[in-house]
Amino acid sequence: MIYYPLILILLFVGPALSSIAIRRSFRMRGHLILLGIIIFYGILPLLLAWAGMGLAERFGCQSEAIIFRCPNPSRLGELVTGMVFAHWLAIFTIPSAILGSIGLISSLILKLNPSRTKVNTSDKPTAVFYRSRRHKVISGVCAALAQRWKLPVQGVRIVTVALAVIIPGLVWLLYLWLWLALPLEPPIESHLVSD
Repeated sequence: MIYYPLILILLFVGPALSSIAIRRSFRMRGHLILLGIIIFYGILPLLLAWAGMGLAERFGCQSEAIIFRCPNPSRLGELVTGMVFAHWLAIFTIPSAILGSIGLISSLILKLNPSRTKVNTSDKPTAVFYRSRRHKVISGVCAALAQRWKLPVQGVRIVTVALAVIIPGLVWLLYLWLWLALPLEPPIESHLVSD
């Protein structure tokens, strides 16, 4: 039961990073930095397993079934075992990194070739999703969600806190992602009328 939120978090990282770049409309450098982070995230479990095997060889650890035992220091065996078996996490991180890379590369292609993007020719303005400047406690995410779906702000905050207590990792990661992905609403400029 506890592994379900962990699996969702591992699968969510790549697409979340790519959507941050798309939503914030980063420049080429920002896209490339995020692409590097996503690729590193995808291969991180394999790098951990490789480093664990190196530690086991360096300290003379012996494999007993699925556990490594190290002569000195003895607690190193648990660390080596965890590092060696981290490669199983690649089942989740590699597909997440592939999806995130596809999102970033497609947004880079659209950024480099703007003639393929669709232009809004209608008189209706496009819906923009902003974090609130006025009604924020931490970053304005709950106020943005409440405004978007026309809900009371306090109700959204209470539900967010309740979910953060029940499923802490997933909710905090989702909140952090929304904080990074949603731009802050533009300031209201006061126009002075001169006589």
